[in-house]
Amino acid sequence: MMANNDMSRWCVLYTAAKSERKLVQRLHAAGYMAFCPMQIVFKKWKGQTKEVFAPLFPGCVFVEEAAGVESFVASRSVALLVDTEGKNLSICADKTELSAKFVHLLQNYNFIF
Repeated sequence: MMANNDMSRWCVLYTAAKSERKLVQRLHAAGYMAFCPMQIVFKKWKGQTKEVFAPLFPGCVFVEEAAGVESFVASRSVALLVDTEGKNLSICADKTELSAKFVHLLQNYNFIF
């Protein structure tokens, strides 16, 4: 059983596809805790199958809520995902259950990627 103090509040950032890793690096360099869940996929190039890591949610990066995140986002080509009321989508979870809670949230809001 996990204690509540291990839980963090995460915002969802939306960025251009294939730029998730750069965004995570920039967030880490700026002092924020960022996370982009990855998966192994198999791609075929020139008749060969290769294993590559790809984001589980293309274009999405999770960042722990902290002071100044919104100003960091405003200075980049990144957007915070918001709900129908215009509030930032945030998930209260530990890193291990973040992906599952995000999928559940997407199903509730009927988002399509």
